[in-house]
Amino acid sequence: MREGAKGQRAAGRGQRDKGVKGQRDKGSMAIMMDSANKASFEAATCSRQFPPAAVCPRPAACCRLPAALCLLLLLVLAGTSKAAPQNQPAPVLSPQAAGLFNSAVDAFRTGNLDQAIARMRQADRSQPGHPEVQLYLGLFLYEKANENPEAQALLESALTRYPTHPDLPLKLMNSYLLTGRQEKVSNLLTTIRPRMESDPRFAFNVIYTLVYRDQPVLAKNELDAHSKRLQGEVQFLGGLIAAKSGRVEESAGLLQAARQNGFPPAGSRETAVLADALFQLNQFKPASEAYEAYLARFGPDEKILFRAGLSYYAFGDFRKAREAFEALLLRNPKAPEANYYLGSVFIELKQMDAAEKHLEVELAVDPQSYRAMTKMAYLRYLSGDNEQCSTWLEKCLALNPDWFEAHFVRGLLQSRSGEYQQATASFGKAIEQEPGYPKAYYHLAMAYKRLGQDQKAAETLQAHEKLQGDQTAKALEALGMADKPVATRQEQ
Repeated sequence: MREGAKGQRAAGRGQRDKGVKGQRDKGSMAIMMDSANKASFEAATCSRQFPPAAVCPRPAACCRLPAALCLLLLLVLAGTSKAAPQNQPAPVLSPQAAGLFNSAVDAFRTGNLDQAIARMRQADRSQPGHPEVQLYLGLFLYEKANENPEAQALLESALTRYPTHPDLPLKLMNSYLLTGRQEKVSNLLTTIRPRMESDPRFAFNVIYTLVYRDQPVLAKNELDAHSKRLQGEVQFLGGLIAAKSGRVEESAGLLQAARQNGFPPAGSRETAVLADALFQLNQFKPASEAYEAYLARFGPDEKILFRAGLSYYAFGDFRKAREAFEALLLRNPKAPEANYYLGSVFIELKQMDAAEKHLEVELAVDPQSYRAMTKMAYLRYLSGDNEQCSTWLEKCLALNPDWFEAHFVRGLLQSRSGEYQQATASFGKAIEQEPGYPKAYYHLAMAYKRLGQDQKAAETLQAHEKLQGDQTAKALEALGMADKPVATRQEQ
């Protein structure tokens, strides 16, 4: 679990070093850091590598300053360190601009805010529009006067480039609230909501800011939404635990409740975990939707494409199943079992030549694929080549005598030859190995009918109709009754 609501209200006491002039951050009550963030801030301030050609000449200078000023420096200067991997990299500063940049930072560290602003303006004139220069200029101007409209404009521009900066959004919101720009506050909340959904600590900081600036309605709305998300995550974890423990109904209920509470957030990485859990529960349609959302957000991933294809195949969306397996094979032409399943999809789409092509590729990759051999036997059965069908079945059953689909196809071949008694034994063997396979019941009923055993035929057909009406059974049939479970991402 992520950090909870605990945290240090590190900047919330209004204590600032006397050497730093001007109005202080009136919204600093809302800028709260947990211990991990605070440690990273200290490291960033004392050893941060500034843009190329701009290395801080006194890396430990801030550690000798009074505690209050060090805290202010932590809040202002550390932002890009922790978030840098997620933010857009800034271009290299020229030597002149880098020198001015460092000089401005040094002035700020020694408590001379006016000089820090003046030097950062010089850096901006030396290299106009440099994003990091403008970020720090905006932060320095904000420290001078929270309501400063130029600071607002600079911070607005910086937010698009540094979306994960620890406190930039909070300072910007505080400035909007001080100047009565309610529409800007609403727009900012919309912009930062994905971050709030994925970072509970940040979400609480936003709510603290709204409370401090007398915005009880907005604060209540955000608190309710955040509480719902947290409850959803608890339910989500409970559902995963229940699934791992074999408590299927409990797991399904908790995962459904979690989704109703908005967890996992759309397009989050937890979406793949949800999809895997739903797949394990045979809930193939919602699993496919979750896989689809993950792929839309994070792009192609071989494991996710494979499982998405299985899910589409399972509930009969063969067009999307084809697209998923083809996308996978485009990335990895020898992906295990991908050609087998794509061949199976083409059989369902009645494109037998394409099916045979992919099954042959699967057998070239894995000559021991008894499942692909069974599909080849079925294609030979459909084409009327009984001899080749029988040959493929013998190869398959030599590798796996209990493979249910091979017994099913053998039953079809025996029925075609009028060997109905033998066919009932083959279909019965298929049902014994896979009791949820509807087609086996149907063809067994037909064999009984041709043998004149009407009572058995009626009972078997009734079992077929019951299975055929069950969505999970249909899905398992479409999947080919995979003989091994799909591992979750954590297990692989």
